Amino acid sequence: MRRPVPRAWAVAAVLAFLLAGCTRAPRPLRPATATDLLDGLAARRTAVSSLRARARLRAGISGLWVREVVLVRRPDGVRIDVLSPFGLALALGVHGPLVWAYPPAQSTRYEGPATPENLRRFLGAPVAVDDIVDVLLGVPPARAPVDTPALSATREGGYRLTVPLARGTQTIWFAGDTLLVERAEEANDGGVTLAVAFADYRDGFPHQVDVAAPGGAAAQLTYDAVELNAVMDPVVFVAPPAPRVLPLEAVPADVGRP
Repeated sequence: MRRPVPRAWAVAAVLAFLLAGCTRAPRPLRPATATDLLDGLAARRTAVSSLRARARLRAGISGLWVREVVLVRRPDGVRIDVLSPFGLALALGVHGPLVWAYPPAQSTRYEGPATPENLRRFLGAPVAVDDIVDVLLGVPPARAPVDTPALSATREGGYRLTVPLARGTQTIWFAGDTLLVERAEEANDGGVTLAVAFADYRDGFPHQVDVAAPGGAAAQLTYDAVELNAVMDPVVFVAPPAPRVLPLEAVPADVGRP
């Protein structure tokens, strides 16, 4: 005896049930206020004051990955050693108001003021020294609000915190369950001036950092191994001695580019 064909509504009900089972449930929204979130960021900045890491950086038009050793120390110390299969290809450092670049093969050190535009050449995006220290240590750049921040829930089950600044706003998105930062943007009347994103959190620290700025400048940093609050001598951030010292503008076009 031939079985009856199921009715259309029955098939639709089964499909709806199966699809509903495959849909990811929204994340639970952990109660928080704007003050809670800002205090949490301040606590993280205090808790992590330095970093030693092995990383890979992808930046520039070529989009190639470059292996690096990254050293960061608050408030203004950054050193990035770019590695090649043959050893050190380029040492880049920021120490206070000075940025320097030292390609050992040329026996020449290049140096200049640590301006956002000078840092763009090597880091892929124009950022200030204290901002890059914050970002490399896993938090958005610290900003002082000029008015009460606004907090709202997102459709994805997270929080959006809008911080009014003297010029524009800083918007930070937090995961609703962990309250970890997912991304942040700064904008003024001219549009977005800086965007950062944090992902692949392990033990509360992001192992992937993305930075983007106007004009298509972008960089992605992936930490392969991280030592937080590493003890390091401040001298590692000082420009190394070299037989010849030239201004940063004299750096050859192929130095420092992935």
